[in-house]
Amino acid sequence: MVTISTADTPISLADLSKMSEKERNDLLIGIRERRLRSVKIYEELSLMKAEARKEQLEEQLNKALEMFNKDLVRVDKALASLDNRAVKLRSIELEIEQL
Repeated sequence: MVTISTADTPISLADLSKMSEKERNDLLIGIRERRLRSVKIYEELSLMKAEARKEQLEEQLNKALEMFNKDLVRVDKALASLDNRAVKLRSIELEIEQL
């Protein structure tokens, strides 16, 4: 890491015309390093946010799948009941035809 001139602060900027080429290069490198740290923090937070959103969506998916499965069980029971009623109706019709 390059040390930044103490003359360059957010309140008191360094006078570039009084700096050597090496000092200007060091200043530029320091600025780039500070920016890169900010970018890395932003990227880490973005990844954390995306992971949290993914976990939230996976939880929603699991709940929706559970509800879907419960509905399927109910539909299967209702279809079985309808099949039984259809068989009973057909047997009654056959009995009526025999009379």
